[in-house]
Amino acid sequence: MRGAKLVMILVSIGAAACGRASEIAGEPACGELRGTPPREPVPVVVILNDAERRDRAGVYGGHARTPAFDAFARANLLFLRAYSQAPWTRPSVATLFTGLLPSQHGVGMEAWTPPAAARALASELTTLAELLQAAGYHTAAFVSNPWMSRRFGFQQGFDAYHDTFEWQYPGEEISKEALRWLATVPPDQPFFLYLHFLDSHRPYPALPMEEINASKERVAADPHRELPAYAKEELRTLVQVEGADPQTAAQVEPSVTLLEMAYERGIEDFDRALALFLDGFARSWAADRAAVIVTSDHGEALYARGYGNHGQGLYDDELAIPLAARLPGISGPPGGVSCQVGLVDLMPTLCSYLGIACPAQLAGQSLIDAGTSPPRFLVAEAVGSQPRHRAIRGERYKLIYEPGNPPDGPRANPFRLFDIVADPEERSELLASGDARNREIAERMQAILLAPPPPGPQLTERLVPFEGDTEQRLRALGYVQ
Repeated sequence: MRGAKLVMILVSIGAAACGRASEIAGEPACGELRGTPPREPVPVVVILNDAERRDRAGVYGGHARTPAFDAFARANLLFLRAYSQAPWTRPSVATLFTGLLPSQHGVGMEAWTPPAAARALASELTTLAELLQAAGYHTAAFVSNPWMSRRFGFQQGFDAYHDTFEWQYPGEEISKEALRWLATVPPDQPFFLYLHFLDSHRPYPALPMEEINASKERVAADPHRELPAYAKEELRTLVQVEGADPQTAAQVEPSVTLLEMAYERGIEDFDRALALFLDGFARSWAADRAAVIVTSDHGEALYARGYGNHGQGLYDDELAIPLAARLPGISGPPGGVSCQVGLVDLMPTLCSYLGIACPAQLAGQSLIDAGTSPPRFLVAEAVGSQPRHRAIRGERYKLIYEPGNPPDGPRANPFRLFDIVADPEERSELLASGDARNREIAERMQAILLAPPPPGPQLTERLVPFEGDTEQRLRALGYVQ
């Protein structure tokens, strides 16, 4: 595995354990989960809604109406601080599937300029599906994002891999397909089911005119953020109106708030698909025994930084994700799990929960027996076309390193430091003040972030050229201009 960065990070913590260095401590090990996993094989379902940022779901205080996710989260384990290790799908899901950072599995770390070719998941790596398949599980996936095509290696370990859905395929249809597959699984046969929905990804659903009229107060309060000219033009194509005659629809002035409402409508579409699946699943033989995880691969910028899509930055607009889990036998605090966790932790957590040996030197850690683990930092990387950009977060501070061309233009100092406790929206950059204390914190975190990783085995690089309608589908999703 390329670059065992977790080892490097944990070793570096010891050198920064005194004086002011305590202010940049890594996140303490999560000790909030309690209980004992069942001894018999447990069916596993992982549900991922593409491009859903955490602050939009109702249970997190967002505007989107998400009764299915909210009820599931409140009845089970709600994680309050979950983060992706990459701001776009291909490297993020590769991390979920392997328990490795993008710089270790290599997916999304190539500096690509579409349309060209993209790196596939290396066959030498062991995926979660392969682990479970080897343990006797039936495995199936239903995916709707073209980046999840089997051509990019994500089918490894799946007995059935359904990747033929178009990008606009409704999530409720994916739920129906998955329930039909579940009906073929014999009782007491353990299975792993992965569902990848695309309902909240661009292009967003059209906004009904009656919803716009009913939200006049919110629309009127639009902050009218200063946007570049190209972004204003994008808004005109992204915000679509339905239920009105062309003349009335043309009078609706696109705004960031309307864009947010359309985006939230996509999250609500996913929530209906989630309700359909969970209702059907509740009637299956596996309902009371299965481990079920609901999350996302990344968020969406929504012009908080001047751009609207994702994959361009390492701010929490793109990294903070929803995460809820049902792990029979495991419980957590009633108000939610406050530990800082990443998608990189899901594979080792499931390995530990299921009693299956994981590959050695994973970057993540099991959340159900992490009490003895040392403090750690979470890393994010794999910015599209900028593979050198990275970010590291500890218990209080987050350092972003952008040596290339960041979205807001080149800067003299490629580092940005944020106090993510006092400033969770990352609005007040601390190094600009010239304060010596902030500079010392940044320098210590910089040493951890940029220390060379120990050498690891080489992976076979396989670049997959775009073929057929892949470029067209990626263009519709906003990945290709």
